[in-house]
Amino acid sequence: MAIPRAPTPLPAFRIAFQPIVDVDTGITIAQEALVRGPAGEGAGKVLDAVAPGDRYRVDAAIRRAAVTEAQRLGLPATEASLTLNFFPNSADDPEHGLERTVAHAEAIGFPRDRLVFEISEMEAVEDPQALAAHLVPLQRRGLRIALDDVGTGHARMPLLLVWRPDGAKIAREVVMGLDLDPGRREHVRQTLAQLAAFGLVPVVEGIETVGECRALRELGVRAMQGFLFARPAIGILPAPVVPPL
Repeated sequence: MAIPRAPTPLPAFRIAFQPIVDVDTGITIAQEALVRGPAGEGAGKVLDAVAPGDRYRVDAAIRRAAVTEAQRLGLPATEASLTLNFFPNSADDPEHGLERTVAHAEAIGFPRDRLVFEISEMEAVEDPQALAAHLVPLQRRGLRIALDDVGTGHARMPLLLVWRPDGAKIAREVVMGLDLDPGRREHVRQTLAQLAAFGLVPVVEGIETVGECRALRELGVRAMQGFLFARPAIGILPAPVVPPL
């Protein structure tokens, strides 16, 4: 008789938050929860140290910790949502999927309608139709699910052909230096036009310069995230500072 394998201990981690801001009003739209290692290591290093078979369990534990910390810091008393990342193929996992995160939120009094789940870029979407079949029923039950890292790889745009997210985020790799590069600016314009064709109003992440911010505002973007406004912080919900545009 096989002896059940003991669960691998969770890695040491902390939860940081970074705001998403409406640059026209200065209002914080959401706080994104970001996992950090004990010495400030990013999500990639934290999760790369986890065995593949344990990734979904650890990812679910990180989401629970993020909801708990956001509750402790008083996020429900603000107007902001809480953005949480998840591995796309874990969406309907009975033990580690999104509904378990929602159940935890409800158990501690965090409002489920303030949760937004973003498909992580750390796992490829190999079968968009199969993923859509998992996501649509979750959305019908009231979960908000957004598409992360549009404009990079991992079959993000093909997924839009078979599924409609509740939001979309454009990655820094797409917009970096667009104010100084006409070709990159045109690529961003086309990406925004594609999202608009699907009825999506995007968030753009990774904004680090006033020039990038101004160029994006000229292209019609209002929701932004990045070091220009606030760096990720542990133990507080950071308030964004929008420079004069």
